Amino acid sequence: MQTLFLYIKNTGFVICGLLALYLLNPFNYGYAFGYIIATLVFINGRFLSENMDMDLFLLFLFSVIYALFYSFEAENTQGKQFIAIYAITPPFFYLLGKFLVRHHPTPKVIFYVLFGIGCVFSISAVISVLLNFLEGGFTQTERTIDMFWTNEPVSATVMGAFLTFNMCIPALIISSQGKNGILFNAISIGVFILSLICVLRLGSRTQLGIFILTTILSLFYIVPKQSLKKNIILMVLIAGVMAYILKRVSFDFDADWLTTFSDRMSNGSNDIASGGGRTERWSKSFRNLFEKPLGWDLDEFGYSHNMWLDTLRVSGIIPFIILIIYSIRSFRQIKRTINLKTDFIALNAQILIYGTAFFLLFMVEPVMEGIFSFFVLFCIFKGVINKYYVNSDQ
Repeated sequence: MQTLFLYIKNTGFVICGLLALYLLNPFNYGYAFGYIIATLVFINGRFLSENMDMDLFLLFLFSVIYALFYSFEAENTQGKQFIAIYAITPPFFYLLGKFLVRHHPTPKVIFYVLFGIGCVFSISAVISVLLNFLEGGFTQTERTIDMFWTNEPVSATVMGAFLTFNMCIPALIISSQGKNGILFNAISIGVFILSLICVLRLGSRTQLGIFILTTILSLFYIVPKQSLKKNIILMVLIAGVMAYILKRVSFDFDADWLTTFSDRMSNGSNDIASGGGRTERWSKSFRNLFEKPLGWDLDEFGYSHNMWLDTLRVSGIIPFIILIIYSIRSFRQIKRTINLKTDFIALNAQILIYGTAFFLLFMVEPVMEGIFSFFVLFCIFKGVINKYYVNSDQ
């Protein structure tokens, strides 16, 4: 705890506080705190000049072009305010990620910083869904829930995205080899249980998928790296937890806690197999890549439900290609970073798990228009791991 307090002090209480407020987005004024953060980063000329790289250039180019195309739309659902938000936020929050680790914090501190950012990001959604849950429990089929700050309705897709990193907690606990302490594990499990209740209330198949896939990934990552004795203990614990759940919990679709899911399943198996109709939208989007390279109207068939393809729809082929290049670079940078030798293996695993969670959501949701702050978090994440990688060579 003392180490974390010292980290916050060295980083700056103002920067940490502004970042927390941006993530919480009180009364939809999070963008204002984002502007302040961007200004503080910009006026730090020496830091700015020392941390320019190709990723920053790609983000700046992508953001400006995307914002210009967005401004040309006769009707945009999010308002003119987003023109500036799209243009400014990604590159400066990438720099913010580098700023957060500029003093060479230990891998363990970086682990807690990334974990804390994910938890703070989820707070508004967790409170909103739990308040709804306390009113009607699981026996509700309406998936759109009011955000408690403003009482504005928010779709289950967007609300669920806030919970993404909390759904990675079992994977983090497995891959940390018990080195984070009993208190951290207890708090983490509590956060995960609350988030799981929210996911079940929302009926989010995407978030359940992220939970299952990241947990399996953590096992593949950690099992070869630890002793046979630890692996046996781990498997016994997992088997015990699964046996307890299977004994205590009913998985019948008539069960109350599966009300939202059972209502969604009534759409039929074809809807499930097509990812809720996503595969058809992806096919149409790829066809439009050649037929309408400058983009097309949302009214044509709705969202593509893929970050890259929805970028293509809004802003055309140039930002689409830039984002593809940036994503490929990101994949390679995540891969090189997790191969760093460190005594605290949990950070490497966390980078792998969070990176996987990011790309899983990018694959199936219209991130730029649906939950832009999620992409901003990816920029912070990239800034942190790129600076951490550079620091490791010094």
